[in-house]
Parts: sequence; structure tokens; C-alpha cells
Amino acid sequence: MTGGRDVWGPAVALTVLTACGAGAARRLLVVTVRGTSMTPTHHHGDQLLVRRTRTVRRGQVVVVLRPRSPAIWREDRHSPLIVKRVAAVPGDPVPPGSLPQLAEGHEDHGGHEGHEGRVPPGRVVLLGDNAAASVDSRQLGFFPLGDVLGVVARSLRQAEGAHRR
Repeated sequence: MTGGRDVWGPAVALTVLTACGAGAARRLLVVTVRGTSMTPTHHHGDQLLVRRTRTVRRGQVVVVLRPRSPAIWREDRHSPLIVKRVAAVPGDPVPPGSLPQLAEGHEDHGGHEGHEGRVPPGRVVLLGDNAAASVDSRQLGFFPLGDVLGVVARSLRQAEGAHRR
């Protein structure tokens, strides 16, 4: 066909871009930080880009489903997600002071007594950077690895007025 406009090129490009965008939407998540448990790293109101994965390493900041223990939550009770740092992964030694309720002989409500000083398979130790304001493994014990939604890839937007070092 001569003199006609080739619409197939732009149509194919648009289809490819749409498919890539849909794929990225399944792999990426934007989360807004609620509370002060991750200061000074992340502040209330910061927006984080999260890469969906359940493969985590020590030191990474992750987004995890909030456990159902409403009596101890000081942070936003309406958010189903929390942001914490991975302190230990399956097979790692339990970091000192990260699970005091287990060390003191209290019952572990996750059914993981007998961990013998190591993080059990399928579990992680998660801690907030601001221990004084964080509800984490220090109160809740091990978190199920299956509840981890992803790893923070980067901060998209910082909350207004947040002081940074």
C-alpha cells in the first residue's frame, strides 16, 4: 500500500508499552510510610517504590503484611502493611536482643519455640530502625517469610518537613 499511513508500527509499540506497564505494575508497588518506626531512614509520609519479591537479605528494608496483634500497635492501625529492616533470615543466628520474649521463656505465638538460637525455615527477624517507636520482632517474634511483599528499591518522594542527615 503506497501513500497510506502505516498504523501498525505505532499500534505495535503501544501494545508493547502497555504490556510492559502491566508487567511492571505486577512487580512494583508504591507504599506510603506510616509512623516513625523507620526513622531516620524513612519518615512518616515518605513514598517508597517496592519491588515485589520474597527473596530477602539481611539489611534490606522490606514491606510486610501487618500481623494481627492489635493490642500492641502504636503505629497506624488502619494500614495493612508495615515497613521494617531484615535483621536475620532463615538459618541465621538470632540477633541478640531481637527476640526478648523468646529469650525470657515466654510462649512464641508463632509456634516456633525450639528455634535453638537460629531463625527457623520460612521465618525472618524484622526490626524498625527506631526501636523506641517500633513494633517488630522484639515484641512479635519471627515474621513469616510468606508475609513479605517486597524489598524497598528506592524512595520516590520524601515527606515535607522531614529532616534528613
